[in-house]
Amino acid sequence: MLGIVIATHGNLSEGLKNSAEVIMGVTQNIATVNLNPGEEVQALGGKILRAIEEVNQGDGVLVLTDLVSASPYNQSVVTTNALCEKLRNQVYVIGGVNLPMLLETINQQILATPVEEIPPFVLTTGVNSLQVWHVSMVDEDDDEDDF
Repeated sequence: MLGIVIATHGNLSEGLKNSAEVIMGVTQNIATVNLNPGEEVQALGGKILRAIEEVNQGDGVLVLTDLVSASPYNQSVVTTNALCEKLRNQVYVIGGVNLPMLLETINQQILATPVEEIPPFVLTTGVNSLQVWHVSMVDEDDDEDDF
């Protein structure tokens, strides 16, 4: 089974997991890692390593982080790069996670999609989940809701 690690600033990782469980029910094989105020960034790498080891069942691991090039992302990359070659080749780090991306990852986990095929699905879902609405976009002649 695919392993999922969510690594973020503060408790965002736990909130994302909790929100996913509200929508999809109990999740499996997901670990959360938080960078809390005052914690050493280098210690974060150790927490990410333990999380990867915890969820690794041999089918690959996706590490979802909140910001590209920020501490959780950077430490995920450094940690992954230090893994043995076999495991390193089965770990993907994706930055910019949002709830739809996590839901897509869980869906791919349920479908048992090979790990190397999952990142494009997750990235596409993230991009496609963005939208803006403003009252100026509403056609005043339209009596129907556009929902």
